[in-house]
Amino acid sequence: MMTLGPIGFMQPWILLALAALPAIWWLLRFTPPSPKVVEFPPTRLLKELKPTEETPARSPWWLTLMRMLLAALLILALARPVINPDEGRFTGDGTLLLVVDNGWASAAYWSARREAIEAAIDRADRDDRTVLIVPTASTDEIGEPLPADAVRERIAGLVPQPFAPDRELGRVAGGDSEGDIRLQRMWLSDGLDYGHAQPFADALAKLAEGGSLTVLKPGPQEAALGVGHARAEGGVLAGRVVAGAKGPLLGRLRALTARGEPLGEAPFVIKAGETEAIAPFDLPLEIRNQVARLQIKGQRSAGAVHLLDAQSQWHRVGIVSGESREEPATPVAALLRGRALSPYADVIRPSERNVATAVNDLIEKQRVSTIVLADIGKLVPATQEELETWLDKGGVLIRFAGPRLEQGGDELLPAALRRGGRSMGGALSWGTPQQLSPFEDDSPFSGLDIPEDVRVNRQVLADPAVAMDAEVWATLADGTPLVTAKHHGDGWIVLFHVTANSDWSNLPLSGLFVEMLRQTITLGPSQVGAPSDEDGEAGDTAASTVRSSATTALAPVQTLDGFGQLVPPPLNAAPIAPDSFDKTVAGPDHPPGYYGPSGQARALNIVKTNSKLVPLPDIEGASTVGFYTLKKPFALEPWLYLAALGIFALDILAVLALSTGLGIRRHHRAAAAIALATLLAATAAPHEAVAAEPDSAMNADEAAEDFALRATLKTRLAYVLTGDGEIDRTSEDGLMGLSKVLGARTALEPGAPMGVDIENDELSFFPVLYWPVREDAEPLSDKTLAKIDAYMKQGGMIVFDTRDQERVAYGGSQGKALTRLIGQLDIPALEPVPGNHVLTRSFYLMNSFPGRWDGGSLWVEAEPADEAERNARSRRTDGVSSVVITSNDLASAWALDEANRPLYPVVPGGELQREMAFRAGVNLVMYALTGNYKADQVHVPALLERLGQ
Repeated sequence: MMTLGPIGFMQPWILLALAALPAIWWLLRFTPPSPKVVEFPPTRLLKELKPTEETPARSPWWLTLMRMLLAALLILALARPVINPDEGRFTGDGTLLLVVDNGWASAAYWSARREAIEAAIDRADRDDRTVLIVPTASTDEIGEPLPADAVRERIAGLVPQPFAPDRELGRVAGGDSEGDIRLQRMWLSDGLDYGHAQPFADALAKLAEGGSLTVLKPGPQEAALGVGHARAEGGVLAGRVVAGAKGPLLGRLRALTARGEPLGEAPFVIKAGETEAIAPFDLPLEIRNQVARLQIKGQRSAGAVHLLDAQSQWHRVGIVSGESREEPATPVAALLRGRALSPYADVIRPSERNVATAVNDLIEKQRVSTIVLADIGKLVPATQEELETWLDKGGVLIRFAGPRLEQGGDELLPAALRRGGRSMGGALSWGTPQQLSPFEDDSPFSGLDIPEDVRVNRQVLADPAVAMDAEVWATLADGTPLVTAKHHGDGWIVLFHVTANSDWSNLPLSGLFVEMLRQTITLGPSQVGAPSDEDGEAGDTAASTVRSSATTALAPVQTLDGFGQLVPPPLNAAPIAPDSFDKTVAGPDHPPGYYGPSGQARALNIVKTNSKLVPLPDIEGASTVGFYTLKKPFALEPWLYLAALGIFALDILAVLALSTGLGIRRHHRAAAAIALATLLAATAAPHEAVAAEPDSAMNADEAAEDFALRATLKTRLAYVLTGDGEIDRTSEDGLMGLSKVLGARTALEPGAPMGVDIENDELSFFPVLYWPVREDAEPLSDKTLAKIDAYMKQGGMIVFDTRDQERVAYGGSQGKALTRLIGQLDIPALEPVPGNHVLTRSFYLMNSFPGRWDGGSLWVEAEPADEAERNARSRRTDGVSSVVITSNDLASAWALDEANRPLYPVVPGGELQREMAFRAGVNLVMYALTGNYKADQVHVPALLERLGQ
C-alpha cells in the first residue's frame, strides 16, 4: 500500500499509467470536421460544385481536457484508493485491548468515538485478531477476548453513562490477555484527567512486555463542557460553563422548561488560557422561575445539563411597613434589600403609602410570593379578604409585632394576642432579658445555630384565654412563643412576636434572623398567581408548602442518562440521606437527577459550585497519542468509476453535437423594457382628531388641580365635610376664627380653611385635619379607611371631635358614633394627654383643652414606656400623635362671625373658657407643625422664666 496524506492506494503500480496521458492527448485531440452549410439558388448548383480535399480540424480544448480527465479517473480507480488507510499502525497478531472511557464526558461526540471503536475492531478483524473491550464507566464483568464479530454485537449496547469513569485496572488484569507479549493496547479517553490518568496509563503499559500503547483523545474544539448554576444579584439567572480544555471557546447556553421548551439563550465566551465562563440570562422573574434546566447548545451529555429545583427559585418579597416613609430604613428593610437574602429574593417596597393600595399592587401586579407586614396592627376588611384569597393560593404572610399589634390585631394572625404585650418592667415582666430555646426538630429553623448574645426584652403574647391551634416554631427560654405559624389554605401566616427592628430585641441584628427569614420565604412558591408548568415532572419549579422531614431518605424520581435526557431511574439507583445530599457525588449508585417526593425534589448535578475539568496531559510511555481521527477506511474506487461513467456520457453528447453542427450560439438581445406603474397616492387631508374628553372629566381635573393649588400655595387648616350643612358651616367658621387667632398671635399666617371630601380629595396637603363626628355617622368604606390610615402613618394628624360631652355629663354614652365611623382603622394605643406631654407646652402652658364644653379628656397616642422607643418614635414623626380625640366641640368655641364676634356660647366657663379653647387650638396647630420641638430640654429655662420661677 502506498499512502498520500489521508489517502492510500491498494494497487499503487497502476498509477504508472498516468505517464501515458501525453500520448492519449495526441490520440484524442482530433475529431472529424463538421459539414459546411452553403446557401445557394438552384441555378448556381453546378457552378459552385468543385472537388475539394477533406482535411481534419483540431478538436476543441475543452473536449480534449474532458477526455484526459476520463482517462485519469480510470487510472486512479484501478489503483483502488482508500481514505483513512490502515498505515500498518496496528499490525500484529496479538490481542487488541480496547479501553473505552464511556463516562458523561464522552457523550458529546459519541459518534466519533463509535467510529474509532468500529475502525479498531475492523483492523483487528482483517488481521484475524481477538479483541478485549473494557468500558471504564461500567460495573459489568470484563469477560474474555472475543473475535471481532462477537465484539461488534457487544458494543451495540455500549452507551455513555451519566457519571465519571472508574479507571480501575484490576478489572482488566483478570483477563486471559495477562502476560501476552503481543498485546496491543488502545485507550480511547474522554480527554479529562480525574487525577489518575498517568497512573492508569502506566498500569496499562505493564500488562504486557511487548506491544504498543495508543492513546486517543479529543481535540481542543471537542473537549468536554459542563454547566453549573451560578447565583447572581438582582434576580438574574446565570450559568457557569466549565471546559476540559483551555480557551478560546465559544458557545451558547439555553434555558429550558421541564418539558424542554426554550425560554432563552445566553452566549458564553471562555477566554484564551481560561477554562470557565459565566453566561447570564436577561429574563423577567416570571420567566426565570419557569426554568427547570440549563443546557449547553449542541452538547448532548449529562454534564452539559444542570437541573434546577425549588431551592434554585428566586422569590419575590414585598414589604409593607406601618412606619413613616421619612424614617430611616429599619434593620429588616436593610436586610431584605441588601445581600442578606440575595440571591434568594427580589425585594419590593411599594412607594405607595396607602396600605390597601400597596398590598393590592404587590398581589395583582408584582405577584409576590411573600408579604411582610411590619408594625401594622389592623387591616381594613377589603385588604384582609384580598390577603386571605392570596394565602389560599399559597402565599406566605410574615408579620412582625409592634405597638399597634399590642392592641390585639386582626384575624390574620396565627393566634389571638393578649392586649398589652410583655416587656421588661411591665405587668408581665422578666427579671432578665430572655434567650432563645433550641429549635425543635419539626421547626423549619431546625439545625440553625442560636447565638448566645441574642436577647428579647419585649414581645406580644398569645391570649391564654383563647385556644391556640398554631404551630410554634421558636420559643424563648421560659417557653413563651417567639415565632408562631398557621396554615391558611395552601399558604402560611407567620408571626414574629418581636419587632422587625431592634426596639424589642437584638434578634434582627443577628445572622440567625437572616437565616430564619430565608427559611420562611421558601415555604411558598416563587410567585403566587404566575403561570406554572403543569407537566407534573419532578422538575416542577413550584416549591412545596410542606416541610420535608430531616430523617426521610430522598428516593430517585427521575435521572439523567449519559446524553442528558431525563429517564426513569435505573434499578441500582439508591436513595440519598437529606443531610448528605449536598456532599453526594454522582455515580453508579446515585446518578444525576431528581431525588425526593414530587413538589420538593432535590436536584443532583454533575457540575457543582467548585467543580473544575482538568484536561488529560500528555501520557508518558504511549507510542502514539492522537486525536479522534481513527475512522473506518473508505474506498474511493466505486465513486471514481461512477465519475468516469458520467464524463463518458458527456463526451458522447459533445461528439454528437459537433458532428451534426449543433453549435452553441450566443445571442445578445436588447434588455426588456421596464413597465412603468402609475402610483395613485391618497391625498386625503390629515385629520387632527383630538379626542374631546367629556366636560365632566375636564371639570373634575380642573377642580382637582385648583384644589391642590389652593391647598399648597399657602398653609391652611382643613376640616372634613360631613354632609350636614350646619356642622360643616360651624367647622368652617371655627377654623376661620382659629386661623385669625394664629395669624395675630403666632408667626403662622394661615389662609382660609378648606373643606375636604374625605373620599375623593387628597389629604397629604394638610398637616392637621379637623373631623367633627356626626351622631348618625356610618362606617367608612375600605378604600377610605386605607386612605386615612396612610395619611396618619405618614405624619398627618386628625382631630376627631365627637361633640358629645354635654350628653356624657347627663348620662349619655361617649364614642359610639366614632367607633362606627373608624372602628376598623389601625389606631395605635391611646391615652389622655399626660401632664408632661409636648401638647401642654407647644405654645401656651396648659393642663386642659376645653371647647364649647369642658370636662372631656383629650386623647392622644400613648407614649412608649421605653426611652429607646420614645426616641425612635420621635425620629419617625417628630413625636406627633397621628390621632387626637376630644368630645368638647372645639370648632363651636372657635367660631366667629365677620365682626369677630362669637357665634356659640361656651359653658360653663364663659369667655375665659373660650380663650382657653383658642389656646388649645393654637397648641394643637403648633404641635402638628413643630412636633417635639418644645420637648427639648434646652427650652426649660425659658419655660421656667415664663412661669415666674
